[in-house]
Amino acid sequence: MIFMKNLIAYSQKQRTNRGLSENHLFLHDDQLQSFLKEKGGNHVSHLILLKDKKQFWTKDQSVLIVYKQIFNKFIVLGDPIGEESNIQLAICEFNEFCKHNKVKPIFYQVSPRYMQFYHDAGFRFIKLGEEAVTKLADFSLVGKKRGKLRTSINKLLGNGFTFRVIEPPHCPKILAELKTISDSWLGNASEKGFSVVSFSKDYVSCFPIALLQDPEENIVAFATLATDYKQTLNIDLMRKSIHSPNGTMDVLFVSIFEWARNNGYENCSLGMAPLSNVGNSKDSFISEKVIRLVYLYGNNRYNFKGLKEFKSKFATDWEPKYLAYKKTFLPILLLQIVLLINRKQQPLEPIIKKSVITVKNIFSKLDF
Repeated sequence: MIFMKNLIAYSQKQRTNRGLSENHLFLHDDQLQSFLKEKGGNHVSHLILLKDKKQFWTKDQSVLIVYKQIFNKFIVLGDPIGEESNIQLAICEFNEFCKHNKVKPIFYQVSPRYMQFYHDAGFRFIKLGEEAVTKLADFSLVGKKRGKLRTSINKLLGNGFTFRVIEPPHCPKILAELKTISDSWLGNASEKGFSVVSFSKDYVSCFPIALLQDPEENIVAFATLATDYKQTLNIDLMRKSIHSPNGTMDVLFVSIFEWARNNGYENCSLGMAPLSNVGNSKDSFISEKVIRLVYLYGNNRYNFKGLKEFKSKFATDWEPKYLAYKKTFLPILLLQIVLLINRKQQPLEPIIKKSVITVKNIFSKLDF
């Protein structure tokens, strides 16, 4: 009788473990692109192609969650991706997955859209910043506000600079030239990862690339153009030559807007402005007021204000992004996220392991 109870208990445990291991499917680029085209992505879904994150799938494979581990936490990038009707269930499934692995689930850069789902699953929130979005129908160079932009564009284009977008596959010569520009732009700094794009030839090769070239056809700036597979184009990896003239990025951005509008996009995402409009209300949480001090006094190192000012030249809308977290010591969590973004990035091996239950292996593991 004791033997049968042990057998049933072990069998149930193995079924649970097998179910959780099956959440670790790994879709390769073409399969992943097909899924995103069918379901639609989000403002950071293109960063899955950095291949530095694990893929968690709901059991019916209708929703994808990408995450990376640091210490005792699984940090998810963005909201779950997939069937709208299954998002809440996906958050709950991931919660259980984390409990099984004895780690805390953390969702980084989530949108207000699913706040109720996170709340119902026991998450707390803190604002991280805002995503700069340009509604292409509302963007115009007319008016005093954009006078400097007009001047930069007229000067460079009048001097023979040209803009074009090239589609993949990209030739080795172009990729080598882009790598040289990227390396010079980085200088002594190192690439980041997780929520921040980094240069690799494999990653850049996945996307159309916007190029700004001088009269001799040398590339002076470039940007990869990702999409959320809905109506938004994401200006992704941006780099410029150290010899590029003033106003180079202004011209690149405005030219991308025109190209995007002509290709049927409604919005253009310029990415996050970290800590933007965080803790600047008298009723803000204390933790957000502390973050506000980082924004004000950490600017010399991180240039938060400069990034916000640059994106403000183009943005017509700002969408808040939040950190959804379980009860934890928040300063340590924020430090861990900074470490995650700044540590050396390595692509993860696409290894899939699934438990197989047979009578033979059950009996071989039981302790009589």
